[in-house]
Amino acid sequence: MMKRIIAIIILICFSTAIFAQSSEVVIDETILEPKDPILATVIALGPGLLAHGFGQFYAENFRMGLLLFSLELVSLLTIGVGYLEYSNPSGFTIVGGNEGEVKHAGAIVMAIGVTGFIATWLADIALAGRSAEQYNTEHNLKFKLQQESNNLIPGLMYTYNF
Repeated sequence: MMKRIIAIIILICFSTAIFAQSSEVVIDETILEPKDPILATVIALGPGLLAHGFGQFYAENFRMGLLLFSLELVSLLTIGVGYLEYSNPSGFTIVGGNEGEVKHAGAIVMAIGVTGFIATWLADIALAGRSAEQYNTEHNLKFKLQQESNNLIPGLMYTYNF
């Protein structure tokens, strides 16, 4: 009985989705704003240390951002496994060798993880500005820093054209 009720509910849900008609078509009009390459690099430098790929996400290069974030997670997992192997070598002697060799192998695995972590962070920093410039080029946008005329300290302001 319960299966029939669930089947009827699913059938009703799918039939309403199939036969639903929209009376008007609305195209989402998005106002595109140019991306600042300097800000993309700063975002990759600061918050990007915790989650690699933030600079890419700002520049709307989601594929590269997800790749860098995934590689960061893999490197953190590698660091964790290396730390476990280094701190508790007796639990890993099944792999082979004595505790000293296992401890040395754990240090090597941890070093590989740290190297991957630093490499993905530096890649995010190096590529974030280029991704922002590429976004601006693809959407025919020009990024300009505007100098405010009513600023109290205009010497600290600057203009820059990309």
